[in-house]
Amino acid sequence: MSDDLIDNMFSNLEEFYPGSRHKRREATSPPPPKAEVAWDSKVYKKTLPSGKDVELFTIGALADALGRPIITVRHWTKEGHIPPSPYRLPTTKNKNGDDHKGRRLYTRSMIEAAIQIFTEAGLMDNTRIDWVHHRLVAVKLNETWQKLRNE
Repeated sequence: MSDDLIDNMFSNLEEFYPGSRHKRREATSPPPPKAEVAWDSKVYKKTLPSGKDVELFTIGALADALGRPIITVRHWTKEGHIPPSPYRLPTTKNKNGDDHKGRRLYTRSMIEAAIQIFTEAGLMDNTRIDWVHHRLVAVKLNETWQKLRNE
């Protein structure tokens, strides 16, 4: 007899939240993972004043290649850990008439060099980088990008 009483008390437990008149929602499966998009999927092809055709990528591509958010790469550039981008899209005027700088652009070789330098330093898998201990990474990246730009 007590089994029936307990079974009756908990019979609608699966249907309602305990202590509530609200029904439980159906369990839904998590959304499928987003497809990985390669960092070099969106490319700008530009001709430099020297006549050389170059593939250029935005700061988002650099951030994707390094596995970081864009704001982190902007912060690293501001702090001097990453050299500023040598190429930019033209400056435009915004609605207020103020200058709006164009997008930062990087060459394929610059991004690949950054990937290589970060991988060699073991920083690709780190969630946080203490730049006090990795100053040589910034120096090496600056030297490498300067060489690539001069080629």
